[in-house]
Amino acid sequence: MESSTGKDFKIGECQGQKVVDGEVMPLVLLPPEPAKADTESLLATLKKNPEWFEQMIIKNSAVLLRGFDVKNAEDFNEIVEACGWEDMRYFGPAPRTNIYKRVWTANEGPLSEFLFYHHEMILFKENPKKVILFCEVPPPEGGETPFVPSFRVTERMLEEFPKEVEEMEKKGLMYTFTASSTNNTSSIIGRGWRDAFGTLDPARSREKVYSYIRFTIISMFYSSS
Repeated sequence: MESSTGKDFKIGECQGQKVVDGEVMPLVLLPPEPAKADTESLLATLKKNPEWFEQMIIKNSAVLLRGFDVKNAEDFNEIVEACGWEDMRYFGPAPRTNIYKRVWTANEGPLSEFLFYHHEMILFKENPKKVILFCEVPPPEGGETPFVPSFRVTERMLEEFPKEVEEMEKKGLMYTFTASSTNNTSSIIGRGWRDAFGTLDPARSREKVYSYIRFTIISMFYSSS
């Protein structure tokens, strides 16, 4: 089956794919033919159809590009650049390393730790509107990247817990998070506050923490203890 861009992609399937309100999540896009599975062909297609690609992300909540010969962080960075999205440096408590330009490692915490659903960098004044992931070395087992469209969660909350939502909107929410002064490699949120906020000034770190979510303003207070 060909996509609406003509012969640029074929539509594929993946494990765990769901249909919600008539839309497939995620939308899987494959090379139209083996000869066009190289990175250069993918880059040309993304640059040619930026509006269509953006619409597919919004419509399907996520897009999975599969079967393309993307080899390393350098190739991946070119794809990120081709999308034309705003660049944003990572801040936060997750242990991560900048690999190449706009490419960072995923969470480098222990493999035994479970990552719960979350919004990327939601603790901060500015957070990314989109996140793009790339797997360079497939894990021997597991390694799935599940996602939840949060607007669907909001819809369910309004339906099932209207009183609780009203109370949150009225009173607000406050979270307290204590970050250590040094990095802790045994934790998935193990970056010390200096690295997490990119500053040596505690007052400056607090200035960066201020986030708006669906229901309220969340104030986050960090400690160096």
